[in-house]
Amino acid sequence: MYEIPGPWASLYIDGTDHTEATAAALKLRWRAARETLLDEGIDEPTLLALEGALAQYRRPRERHGLAVFAAQGRVHYAEAMPEPLCTDSAEMAPLPHVTPLLAKRDGEPLPGGEPAASGVADTLAAFENRQVEALLLDPAALAKARVWIGDSPADLSASEERLRQLGASRAHPVRAEDALVRAAVLNDAELIIVNAAEVRLDEGVGAVLRPDPA
Repeated sequence: MYEIPGPWASLYIDGTDHTEATAAALKLRWRAARETLLDEGIDEPTLLALEGALAQYRRPRERHGLAVFAAQGRVHYAEAMPEPLCTDSAEMAPLPHVTPLLAKRDGEPLPGGEPAASGVADTLAAFENRQVEALLLDPAALAKARVWIGDSPADLSASEERLRQLGASRAHPVRAEDALVRAAVLNDAELIIVNAAEVRLDEGVGAVLRPDPA
């Protein structure tokens, strides 16, 4: 998905509709999500693509959630989740908001090494130096953090000033968690969702670094 330019529509919705009551509730939930996306400036082709995906989706009978990501008039990814989020979520942003979906998947085992980088600034520096072997992310702790991205996938910094120094012509503030997930994907780094009970990270993010070449 990261090769496709935004803005992205990210939709998380309780997809349960196997009875008349739940089907009616799903229509109301989609109506509310639709209004939110319109308020945030979604283009009509992308909105229609989301509506089409919801209409065509074959839902399981049990209660479940649904994550859908759309941009440029197309749905690029959709996945059923074993449980819906506590509340539905719909937003427009430069990057897809994938961490709620990743957090609902089965957890990956923690890597053997201790995080050598901890905190947003240290982790971004490790990505800049192409040192990250595994990204450890605690979305709950990182939820309010913001970083800056440019038009190129390599444009990523904790500050707009630093991003301009790196040569970016434009800068956009985004959720740190979304930008860091993209950085992990583009750098072939392992991505591991953690929580505070498993490992303590400054600002909810850290990285295990690749070994220095012999």
